[in-house]
Amino acid sequence: MKNNYFLVSILLLLVVVQGTSYAQTSTLVSVGTNGHLIYTADAKGNIVPDFSAVGYKTSEAPIPTIDVVLTVNPVVGDNLANIQNAVNQVAAMPLDANGFRGAILFTGGTYNVSDSVIIPSSGIVLRGVGYDGNGTNFIGTKTSQFTLFTFLGASGTAYFSGSSTRKAITDSYVPIGKKQITVASGHSFAVGDKVFVHRIPNTAWISLLGMDLLSTIDPAAVDWTASAYDMNSERKIMAISGNLITLDAPIMDIIDPIYSTGELVKFTDSRIQNCGIENLRISSTYTSTTDENHGWEAVSFENIYNSWAKNLEVYYFGYSAVHINSHASFITVDNCKMLDAKSTIDGGRRYSFNVDGQRCLVQNCVTRDGRHDYVDGSRTCGPNVFYNSSSTLQNSDIGPHHRWSTGILFDNIIGNGSMDVQNRLGMGSGHGWAGGQTMFWNCNAARMVIQDPPGDEINWSIGCISPIITGIGDATTEPIGTVQSQGTHIEAIPSLFMAQLNDRLGVLSNNQIDATSFGNTLFIDPNPAKTQITFNSLEAFNSIIRISIYSITGQLVKNQTEITDFSENKLSFKYDVTDLDDGIYFAEILNNSICKTIKFIVKK
Repeated sequence: MKNNYFLVSILLLLVVVQGTSYAQTSTLVSVGTNGHLIYTADAKGNIVPDFSAVGYKTSEAPIPTIDVVLTVNPVVGDNLANIQNAVNQVAAMPLDANGFRGAILFTGGTYNVSDSVIIPSSGIVLRGVGYDGNGTNFIGTKTSQFTLFTFLGASGTAYFSGSSTRKAITDSYVPIGKKQITVASGHSFAVGDKVFVHRIPNTAWISLLGMDLLSTIDPAAVDWTASAYDMNSERKIMAISGNLITLDAPIMDIIDPIYSTGELVKFTDSRIQNCGIENLRISSTYTSTTDENHGWEAVSFENIYNSWAKNLEVYYFGYSAVHINSHASFITVDNCKMLDAKSTIDGGRRYSFNVDGQRCLVQNCVTRDGRHDYVDGSRTCGPNVFYNSSSTLQNSDIGPHHRWSTGILFDNIIGNGSMDVQNRLGMGSGHGWAGGQTMFWNCNAARMVIQDPPGDEINWSIGCISPIITGIGDATTEPIGTVQSQGTHIEAIPSLFMAQLNDRLGVLSNNQIDATSFGNTLFIDPNPAKTQITFNSLEAFNSIIRISIYSITGQLVKNQTEITDFSENKLSFKYDVTDLDDGIYFAEILNNSICKTIKFIVKK
């Protein structure tokens, strides 16, 4: 794999030197005649991985609109007790059949808040009435560093105690991008199990990367040790055939007999879920542009999954708009802004959208005057995706920051500074290799450092517009990674994330769902559809149905329609889709305040 990529990089360099644009295609990913993606493997089977199973419910359903159960108005002075009491009141309510307690609606006005608001329970959504300054405005007033909104479960994940659900991976080599692994005999895994792919590196791998020599380069740097780089990638079992296990997302870091072993481990999950924060403006007081004693993080997620932040405008915080911590996963951050941070411009500051968790999606976001605007942290397992977002007034680079993050896609990111994946050696007391299996796809940057790690790991820049794409980094020069179509976007695949998501959802067999609001099975026919779909039920519909249609990106494309034509024996109703273009959609069906979602395809 490495030799092939190196030859491709040399050829591309020659093309650029000769002043000729490289083709608007990639040799690694292409679109087949049937419309599906085709991946080209190297001699060991490594391919560009499918990054798409990320975000709220792996992007298989849009973020739902949850009914309001409590309304809060601003009070004069400090609103901390006002807000926290409302959260506690909803936390005491029972969960509905979909795992939600309800939304708290904060009416328009200003809410001064003196300290952190903690959301400790599942199923709570915080919602404002607007984020443009004329709606709901939260202002953090504390004069020391703090997080304004913290979604924090009391417990996390733990290995399952049974030995039959902790089994060695027996494949001699598990390549990048593979979704199937073989485990030792005697397992009791079941379809639907939550599992960790536990990669256990050895000292040979540390030496291969040169991370055992950091202290010889910089006495202040700390050498890496193999035991500190045990990494657990969160997956779900989709199919089992004997000892062959199919996972819901691919391997992002190679498991081989020379540098690492691996095991599959079932885990228990005690984290909270189904929480959100939306439609708010959040700002912090400050005393100067370099003030360090004020709001530090606007929103933080930890010990939580299947949750979201959307439609937030964040001003003047010192660290981040949204920080997804290491025990959070399946978080979607959509249409959020981090603007005009106030802090010194130095390390540990202005990480606008910071992902330390896994299986997360940051999309349609904007930053201004940040440092590491779209960034993964230390030992972060992928996939994670940053999509369709932009940065202005960059003060540092976009990319994985330190200590081996893997499986990151930067897709259609626009910045006026650098985008990098590199070996940072002793910087930051031993940051070393920032990441592997990091893809920059159709991005625009002033400069890119794409370095190639030793061994079979790889980093890519495909279809990126940047005058400089180099292996010369901030701390060292390394071989350049795989670079294709420099200066010309890949027109056949404008977005790798969207293409992979369409590919994956187009074949998922999840068109039938358990519609508990009817006590039966609800399904759509035909699927795919041309002009009309029919909602069918095995039992008669007996109350008003409200239907909204969302695109694959979660945008509302057909406003809510009420179906009121019911009779005692009505088992189906028709719904017109002639105004929808070809593509994948989600029908959100509300009945008696219970929300269900069905995926369907329009193909004319």
